[in-house]
Amino acid sequence: MMRRSQIGLLSRLLLLLLVVELTPPAIPVPMRSSPQSLALLRSRDQCGRELTAAQRLQLDRMQFEDAAHVRHYLHCFWSRLQLWLDETGFQAQRIVQSFGGERRLNVEQALPAINGCNAKTSSRGSGAQTVVDWCFRAFVCVLATPVGEWYKRHMSDVINGNA
Repeated sequence: MMRRSQIGLLSRLLLLLLVVELTPPAIPVPMRSSPQSLALLRSRDQCGRELTAAQRLQLDRMQFEDAAHVRHYLHCFWSRLQLWLDETGFQAQRIVQSFGGERRLNVEQALPAINGCNAKTSSRGSGAQTVVDWCFRAFVCVLATPVGEWYKRHMSDVINGNA
């Protein structure tokens, strides 16, 4: 025979199991995006208005082909963020600060990479290259560096709501 204390314990255990079984799973709370991430998303949306769904998907997958729509999108994106100036190219110091500074980027690596790509792809002295072309070439150059790898990961996180 069961004692009264055992019955009480068994009753509480059954009640607990019932509550656990009937309680809905916790709803994940979406991460709050930082102001920088929101600015990136706004710029992405504003500059991507003219793109087809397939073109937008390609850019979201960090695939940047040498095509007019990609060149114009990138120039719009970086200009809207005020991280690209047609006169001087990418604003390396502002980019580093906008993307979290020393907490998130290796500044000693980022500044020379960005400034080096500005210089290597500069439109100065090349009458045939527009500032849109220069922005594209400088961006592709940066993508080929460790800074570019970091950018791809970061933007994927921003797009997926993880930053």
